[in-house]
Amino acid sequence: MNGQNSRVRLNKAHGNGYADPPDDFGIGVIDGGHDNFIDENTIAGNTNGLYITAGARNTHVRNNVIVGNPAIQTGSAQPDARALDVVNLAAPGETKFERNVCLTALNAPCSAVVRRD
Repeated sequence: MNGQNSRVRLNKAHGNGYADPPDDFGIGVIDGGHDNFIDENTIAGNTNGLYITAGARNTHVRNNVIVGNPAIQTGSAQPDARALDVVNLAAPGETKFERNVCLTALNAPCSAVVRRD
């Protein structure tokens, strides 16, 4: 999305993109997007799960489950491709992350996954 004041909520984004080009994603905020909320989504099996470009501003990312990106096929076929659960290229402080679950990220926190017995 490159809109403003938008909310992406309660979606399932699976199986989007290829490793080349490396900017494919399940959910994305692209240049010019601002004041957007991405919350309570499940994002898995994409080249990149959540992709936020450098020009995005004031993005709020909360309560999402973003795991299994890239899909195993991408990781096996092109191990050098930059493909992660979360890619945040926005300027520092422009993206706020709260209570998300992910395993791999660039410029974004991933919470520890805890196994309960």
